[in-house]
Amino acid sequence: MAVKRTIALLTMLLLVLPAWQGSVHGATVSEYQIKAAFLYNFAKFVEWPAAAQKGSNDFKIGILGEDPFDEEIGVIETKLVRGKPLKILRAYSLSELHGCRVIFISASVKSQLADILERLKAQPVLTVGDTSGFARQGVMINLIAVGNKIRFQINSNAADRAGLKISSHLLRLATIVE
Repeated sequence: MAVKRTIALLTMLLLVLPAWQGSVHGATVSEYQIKAAFLYNFAKFVEWPAAAQKGSNDFKIGILGEDPFDEEIGVIETKLVRGKPLKILRAYSLSELHGCRVIFISASVKSQLADILERLKAQPVLTVGDTSGFARQGVMINLIAVGNKIRFQINSNAADRAGLKISSHLLRLATIVE
């Protein structure tokens, strides 16, 4: 039942919500509120290796570089992921994001992307970005604006190398990038 609700929410986000400054039931929804909701749902549709799930009392999402979410990430900060409270970490150094299962790579660190991905290679960390070309360069999920909607690309080879299994439900909604 919870999976059906999550699929319905994700589908709604993909197909109904405008990309930014839209209105949902009279409330303004920003681009980064929608992207924060995507981050939360991505965490629910990815399976990490068993060893990566042990030892932590919370589910950490890291933001590497300048934080484009600002306060918008607050829409997910009170949520649970896999029964654990969600914790958002912000840092300019990858070493400060140790223990994160998801790392959002900001456009501000684009020049360091190759080094970041090399350091994360084969680690069970879901990488997410929203910068043109990131998926082709090895970021696992890249959020993109298409018209007035937010869509996403998935680099399934990068996820496979890290030992992550992305749900077929998520793969069906994405543009696959090799």
